[in-house]
This record gives sequence, structure tokens and C-alpha cells, in this order.
Amino acid sequence: MNGILASVGGQYVAHGSQALPDPETAERREHSVELSAGHIGRVRIFYEPKQVRHHKHSHWYWSACRAEPVNDLAE
Repeated sequence: MNGILASVGGQYVAHGSQALPDPETAERREHSVELSAGHIGRVRIFYEPKQVRHHKHSHWYWSACRAEPVNDLAE
């Protein structure tokens, strides 16, 4: 289940991934970033590090796995 990830534009997903640490050295767990996603409002996007391999070479990258709206209710 990915929440509202399909509604979040690709430019926001890409921008959020730039705020994360290097995926090769980061903890192997889900990381999240909060940002403003245009007409949707504030969202929290969750990323997980993934690795692609080709023969002797490999590359780590962030993959967005889900997103949820952020409620800005001040109590």
C-alpha cells in the first residue's frame, strides 16, 4: 500500500530523495522526508535503499515506497 504516492509529482519525489544520506552508506531501513508537494500540500515520502547489480558493478539508489499527507494541526 503506497498511500498517496501516485498523486505526488515525480519532481517532488526526486527533490525529497536529494535530502537523504548516501544510500550506499545509509542504514538499511526506511527513511522519510517531509516536503510541500504543490497542490497536494505537505506530504511525508518514505524511501528505502535499493541496490542494482550488473556483473561486478553495483549501484545504490533511493526508491520511494509510499507517501502520506502531513496534518499541520497545531494544538
